[in-house]
Amino acid sequence: MKKITLSVALLLGSYVAKAQTEYIDVAKVGMLGTSTMAIYNDDKNLNDLQVFKLNLFDKGKIYHWVKYTNLHNDKVVITMSDDKGDVRRVCTKHDEQETLCETVPSFATTYEFTTNSTIFQIWISRPNTKNYE
Repeated sequence: MKKITLSVALLLGSYVAKAQTEYIDVAKVGMLGTSTMAIYNDDKNLNDLQVFKLNLFDKGKIYHWVKYTNLHNDKVVITMSDDKGDVRRVCTKHDEQETLCETVPSFATTYEFTTNSTIFQIWISRPNTKNYE
């Protein structure tokens, strides 16, 4: 009885699971210091740009808020473009964990967040807000 060896080479395409990047751009615009936030991602085939504004006349509205679900390997990049010396309060929450807040410089800065949480939330204050809620 002869043994026959069959050699099969499988050519697998180099499939790499590329993580998507979500972007949040915030800037102080105009003489009244309107806080403008733009949200989008790096998928050029997806038209998902959204723009939101908070101004001085929005007394009860201090924070921009973004809630992401099922980010998995994705990352969130915040770019801040305020005036020199400006600061903003940034708060993050992963799933049901405690909300963490920090006052950070917001002049020409970038902050990057990664998470494997099912729900990831970010709050970004208007610039130089004295009374954070």
